[in-house]
Amino acid sequence: MSALSEALYEQIAVIGSRLALPSIKSFEISPPANPDRRNNNFAYLRLADGSIGITYVALGRELDDLNVELPKLSLEGQSPVVLAERYTGSNGWERALGLAAINAISQHLFSRGNTLTEMPANVDLLACKPGERVGMVGYFGRVVEPLRAQGVAVTVIELDESLLRSESGLEVTLDASRLEGCAQVIITGTTLLNDSLDQLLCHCADAREVYLIGPSASCLPDVLFTAGITCIGGFRVIESDLFAQRWLQGGRWRDAGQRYMLTKETYPGVEHLLDISQ
Repeated sequence: MSALSEALYEQIAVIGSRLALPSIKSFEISPPANPDRRNNNFAYLRLADGSIGITYVALGRELDDLNVELPKLSLEGQSPVVLAERYTGSNGWERALGLAAINAISQHLFSRGNTLTEMPANVDLLACKPGERVGMVGYFGRVVEPLRAQGVAVTVIELDESLLRSESGLEVTLDASRLEGCAQVIITGTTLLNDSLDQLLCHCADAREVYLIGPSASCLPDVLFTAGITCIGGFRVIESDLFAQRWLQGGRWRDAGQRYMLTKETYPGVEHLLDISQ
């Protein structure tokens, strides 16, 4: 377990010792795919107050293992802090469960304070200058071509060798050191699950902005800001019943919530959220 993963959990453990948190209502994985239902690589934890924490379950065997392990667990009524401890485990399915709990607890705290602002489109967020190079960990397809059209070179770090290529304005590589020299870096939130974020950030020290983006990154940002992230782009479920309905139907669930952003300049800190939660 990385130092960053340990710090994320320890922050949640402290919150659990200071604040009465709603218990777990359910953990939901996506129904099996069929021709009428798009593939959903996420799962979510729902707390008794409606707070929802989303996690990713398609990095490896997480989904298959969860289908085996979930029936053995009696999650309803448990403290989400107990489940969050699984984030410190070595198995992918445990880390996915633990991150869902961390995100659900975070969203419960966010509901107590007006700390979230609307996330702009990723290309607008970057506001790149011609001649810059942007790094990505994970392929953000809707961002790559608009950036290249602006004359911005893109370096993408991938794990799958079959995706590697090099062409005008685009490099897809396994070499994380290629992030060095990038003016800005976008990192997928799934790096919170495979314990790779610490090492990736070692190559981003000179970037003026480092973004962690995706539903899996919907957690309290204090630890991440300290580690070098400058902006978090997460997802907040606002209408939990509509979200659950969309989920079961295999439909898009973005209209049940809000893509939001948090920056070091605008985020008041976990202590503020705890103070107004008392």
